[in-house]
Amino acid sequence: MQKCYDDLIALAGKGGIYLLIGLFLQICLTGFANAQTKTVNGRVTSLDGGLPGVNVLEKGTNNAAITNSSGQYSIKVAEDAILVFSYVGFLSESVSVVGKSTLDLELKDDVKALGEVVVVGYGAQEKKTVTGSIVTVQGKTLEQTPAVSLSNSFAGRLPGLQALNRSGEPGSDVAQLLIRGKSTLGSTAPLIVIDGVPGREGFDQIDPRDVESISILKDASASIYGARAANGVIIITTKRGASGKPSISYSFNQGFTTPTRIPDYADSETLARFQNDQLQAQGQAPRYTDDQIQKFRDGSDPLNYPNTDWAKATLKNVSTQSRHSLSVRGGTDVVKYFVSGNYANQEGIFKNGINNYNVLGGRSNIDASITKNLKIALDLSFQEQNRTFPGIVAADIVKSMWRNYPYLVDFYPNGLPGDGVERGDNPIVMASDKAGYRKSKTDIYQTRLSFDLNIPQVDGLGLDGFVAFDKNSEQIKEFNKPYSVYSYNATNNTYTANAARFYSQPQLTERFNYKSSLIGHVKLKYVKTFNNHKFNSFVAMELADNRTNYFSAQRRNYISTAIDQLYAGGEANQVTDGSANEFTRKNFFGRINYDFKGKYLVDLNVRYDGSSAFPKDKRWGLFPGISVGWVASNESFLKNDFMNFLKFRFSWGKMGNDAIDPFQYLSTYSFTNGYFLGDGKVLNKGLSQNVAPNPNITWEVAKTTNIGLNAEFWDGVLGITLDVFKTRRSNILTARDASIPIYTGLKLPLENIGIVENKGFEIELSHRKAIGNFNYSIRPNMSFARNKVIDIDEPENVPEWQRRTGHNINSGLYLIPLGIYRTQEAIDGSPHVPNTIINDLQYKDVNNDGKINNLDQIRLDKSNTPEIIFGTQIAVGYKNLDLGILLQGQSNAWRYYWFPQGLFGNVMQEMADNRPTADNPNSKYPNLTYDAAQVSAQTSEFWLKDASFLRLKNVEVGYALPSGFLKRIGISGARLYVNGFNILTLDKLKWFDPEGDADRGSFYPQNKIFNAGFNITL
Repeated sequence: MQKCYDDLIALAGKGGIYLLIGLFLQICLTGFANAQTKTVNGRVTSLDGGLPGVNVLEKGTNNAAITNSSGQYSIKVAEDAILVFSYVGFLSESVSVVGKSTLDLELKDDVKALGEVVVVGYGAQEKKTVTGSIVTVQGKTLEQTPAVSLSNSFAGRLPGLQALNRSGEPGSDVAQLLIRGKSTLGSTAPLIVIDGVPGREGFDQIDPRDVESISILKDASASIYGARAANGVIIITTKRGASGKPSISYSFNQGFTTPTRIPDYADSETLARFQNDQLQAQGQAPRYTDDQIQKFRDGSDPLNYPNTDWAKATLKNVSTQSRHSLSVRGGTDVVKYFVSGNYANQEGIFKNGINNYNVLGGRSNIDASITKNLKIALDLSFQEQNRTFPGIVAADIVKSMWRNYPYLVDFYPNGLPGDGVERGDNPIVMASDKAGYRKSKTDIYQTRLSFDLNIPQVDGLGLDGFVAFDKNSEQIKEFNKPYSVYSYNATNNTYTANAARFYSQPQLTERFNYKSSLIGHVKLKYVKTFNNHKFNSFVAMELADNRTNYFSAQRRNYISTAIDQLYAGGEANQVTDGSANEFTRKNFFGRINYDFKGKYLVDLNVRYDGSSAFPKDKRWGLFPGISVGWVASNESFLKNDFMNFLKFRFSWGKMGNDAIDPFQYLSTYSFTNGYFLGDGKVLNKGLSQNVAPNPNITWEVAKTTNIGLNAEFWDGVLGITLDVFKTRRSNILTARDASIPIYTGLKLPLENIGIVENKGFEIELSHRKAIGNFNYSIRPNMSFARNKVIDIDEPENVPEWQRRTGHNINSGLYLIPLGIYRTQEAIDGSPHVPNTIINDLQYKDVNNDGKINNLDQIRLDKSNTPEIIFGTQIAVGYKNLDLGILLQGQSNAWRYYWFPQGLFGNVMQEMADNRPTADNPNSKYPNLTYDAAQVSAQTSEFWLKDASFLRLKNVEVGYALPSGFLKRIGISGARLYVNGFNILTLDKLKWFDPEGDADRGSFYPQNKIFNAGFNITL
């Protein structure tokens, strides 16, 4: 509880001024409400539960309110008032309040509007007229996920979007996002657009309660972003103000986290027997006697024969996280505002660890109507992210935890730390401040000033634009300290201090990164309807200036760890470094959207991009896109009682990927240590040329084709969205080194010579139904994407079965196991790796040369990037109760795992139980190995494990308190809820979490979260 109060104090102290400004603005702008004769409370719902953001207007007046996140509202009105309830995508309702103080209402879907307005590139369209492959999710849905990083809320919800959770480390638990898998050997990151500004950072730490909606552009709809759109586009739209009295909302979440999976490693007795077997197999004497093994078993001498559970000793049972969110939303017909602040904190899982992450954020979106024809808006936001990590990276700590022998002491009875598997590899100490720390502070400031001008002299003509300035800075301070661990001598009962192997003296490194981005955008637009013809078009220009600066300094040889400042370090061998970068973009683009009778739809867009990152004659590129649609359900000959909507879509577009190191067309040089010239004793720095320049470098080009359909039947009983796509990515940057002999010594530049093809499909079904006060919806989805390298530079003498061409981007080379040798006769009668013994793996002689070596490795299309992802969203509501469930999973994904086990590290209990022994001659596993050179440790398909899984990703149960009760205590809405994240995982791997990304399991475990919270609206 004290932690909760501390979080609130931090929020008030750091963000209070920001929020007070917002409260002051709303008071000044809205004035004081006139006294009314009665107050009406209630809740507005849809088939999916409580409906936030509904406008509740007293008819004939400007008096209005908006529903909160659970659909509740409160408004003072005249005794005989009529309330008008309206929300985009739903039929408006007008209801008299005569004789009512509580009014609950369920809004019905407007089938003609088909649900919503979809945010697209540089605009918005009615969902029914969208011709591209675009999926959306509302901020309300994302609030159900208690993870601090917004990116971890996406998995399973959006067909075509992979959100791979590779780590659970606080501050680093950001999901890897891929739109339609991988189509390039280079950067796969999608373009992030926040409130219309492309390329913004920090989206993963945006509070989901600030998010209105998120759109994913997957096909030619992204081509309006030109040279940055090849990997798809994610558009995040934050909340804005609305007419009505101020709505003040506060939410609090308290979460408790544990690792999703901790592997079960062997105890001391099991490992001792295993090590004896390994030594005897080499003709050596066993290390442990039966009497010593008995002491491991019975625990009679824990000082000399311990049995340490290193995971239990290193990890907490439970860690905590929390989030506070406060917002004010309201306005008048002249000025509308949304002001918010939030604070989140995450603790690490190490018992004595210093892992910690907190983020403070604030946002202010203000819209003002200056005149009838001119509107302006000012958006301000900030984030302050603070991360604290141990001086030793988490991967090394976790690896040490798995590897440490259980017969080593974690701490002696006198409190001194034990040695660990290698000198200093005690994970408990490694995670503490004894090994030092690594702290980072990231500040992100984003501003946007925009205008929207209607030109009354020409009906439908307008001009809008914005200027956005973002400034990001990161300060990193890393202080590495030497520490000691201890060994115990039982003979003389003494403890000897041993210096850990990492650092012999204190060392301090400080780094500073600064980035700024200035974007200017202006757009001339024309929207007009002529009888049955609707036109929505624009032409625009955008200019961008991006700058970065980097500086670092390091000093060593500190005489003490008491002062962690640069000036206190030794001057000898001090190091400084720095760099700066500046590049610009200039873009011209436009779009024509045509709609005839709501049946025939055409969307044409084109973009002409220029970037200073490329040579002058390769600086500009043209990126067109076209999409068409046919709303067949609007045809008179297809009108019927069961089909509400049917639309067919087709799109083709050309997009680019300019996410490369800029200026590769220039000759570059590096400073060398230099030379002593003449009799001088001063070292004169020299220059050496780097990789040769490439004067023809340009961006990657993706050409994407998409065919799709959207359909809805029986008023929502069945909905279908289907997309089939093909992308061909050319001009991929890759080196030609493979076909150039090493002895030439040539350093060749990257060239645009790679080609990759990516194909797949996505399908989403939906089912909704309401029966009285009970409603439910089910939305399953599935996506498939498979890539293939069409062309890449390869040596001519590579065997056909090892060539990358024709295979997956992340394919690898593996020996093919045929089984496990059980007899010496089997070994002698087949090709085998030298030094093969009984119970080693048998491999296939692919080239039939009578030998097993690297030439027998086959390229397999198996990687840890899944080809299939799927999810199912389930929503159930009954009166004030609501339930949300998210199932999520992946298939056609593999992860390679091999561990040095036995003499060089502990062994998993399951593998020890199923290894070859006299009692287990037909073992599941071959001889377990401790050295990568051993026969069964060869890189083979045997250790390539299926990483498919089905996960109960998210469950939330909520209850909205009755509005009548809340009215009596002056609250317009309140909701209590509990939810969970990564609750249950079903998979074949069993060892580690299937989303892990390290071949020895050396990654910070993913988090399972159980969370409780409440939301109050005034």
